[in-house]
Amino acid sequence: MLSTDTGLLEPGKLWVNWFGEQYFVPAYTARPRSEEDVRAVVLAARKLGLAIRASGAGHSNPAVVPTPGVHVDFDGFNEVISVDREKLQVTVQPGIRVGELSRYLRTVGMSLNNQGDIDTQSVTGAIMTATHGAGVTLPCMSMQMIAARIITAEGDFLDLSQEKDGELFKAFRASIGLFGLIVSLTIQAVPSYNIHKRSWNTDVEDCIGGLHQRLADNRTFWFFWLPRKESAELYVLPGGVVPSQATRDHDICHMRTYNAVPVDEPAPELQPGEQFGHSSMIFPNPYIPNFREIEYAVPFDRFEEAFAEVRERFIAKYPQAIYPVECRPVKADDSYLSAYAERAGYALSISGPLEHWTWAMLQEMDEILDRYEARPHWGKHHFMSPQRLERLYPRYDAFKKIRREIDPDGMFLNDHLRALFA
Repeated sequence: MLSTDTGLLEPGKLWVNWFGEQYFVPAYTARPRSEEDVRAVVLAARKLGLAIRASGAGHSNPAVVPTPGVHVDFDGFNEVISVDREKLQVTVQPGIRVGELSRYLRTVGMSLNNQGDIDTQSVTGAIMTATHGAGVTLPCMSMQMIAARIITAEGDFLDLSQEKDGELFKAFRASIGLFGLIVSLTIQAVPSYNIHKRSWNTDVEDCIGGLHQRLADNRTFWFFWLPRKESAELYVLPGGVVPSQATRDHDICHMRTYNAVPVDEPAPELQPGEQFGHSSMIFPNPYIPNFREIEYAVPFDRFEEAFAEVRERFIAKYPQAIYPVECRPVKADDSYLSAYAERAGYALSISGPLEHWTWAMLQEMDEILDRYEARPHWGKHHFMSPQRLERLYPRYDAFKKIRREIDPDGMFLNDHLRALFA
């Protein structure tokens, strides 16, 4: 243990993200267990003149965590602090995972309004990067946060809420940890519900031709485009093959609908390709982190055109690319920096193996999607620049102004984020 005022700063430990792409050894590692621990770590870092970045579960692709200064590991700071059953609100520590929270909410008669299909992320990381599920009436997870308590660069406690902080809170919703270290956040939940999920494969023509009707008919609809025959092997239901209406074995779509059912209603008789259970159990899918990914959201009304161009380029130029392209609609929100800020969007998630050639393919897909004013998911790889962000986000300059006011010395920046938000 190095000699510090707090005793909380240990010699830096190797940190590696979920995908194994990002890794670093900071000067110091801290593993706080209380709000006062976090405050003491910030004050110590400030005294030493060191930058500070925090991590949850390490599910972000880009280098949002690496820092030469102090790495704050929130993995063990992960408890439920309080529950308000009347208001359907829960306050948690920053390290709690989405799945842990979702399963806990089930025990108190609640559910998250929506979530993605990976539930091993930290709740804080999911919110700060504007992670999402799918549904034309469902916004990203940032909108489920209604309050938070952070430690600023000065070591002060700052309590933020949707109700009292207006524009500041809108900027904070998807701020990638740039305003301070979160020590607690409050989530607005909903009454507990079950999900009836249906999965099947079909031709692309059927998927796109019936897209808007399926979006209107289901709480959640999303699909994966499977470019190759091998792609289908990556997305099958547990215990059996997904039913298929497709007329070919490649260049097809894997379809999913999720509809909420009150918990007091009996389970339906399930057909092949169907599942039923609590929201905490049906949303998640297991994934092996063997891929490199970008995800961009195009304006909702430009999705079909963008998807068609991506599909055409995959087929013509990348026959070796077998990873599915995941497509999900998300409702507009009032944040400053989510991909859905003041604009409903349709996300396209494009992946490839952890091999060198993948970068060229992702760069080419980025160039295609940029023509459709596509905005990035902050937890996925992207090719943004300040000029591009200024073009894509009406409140980009306002966000930077607020960030500088809260953290004028850039204590919560690192090289990746400084290039975009300094």
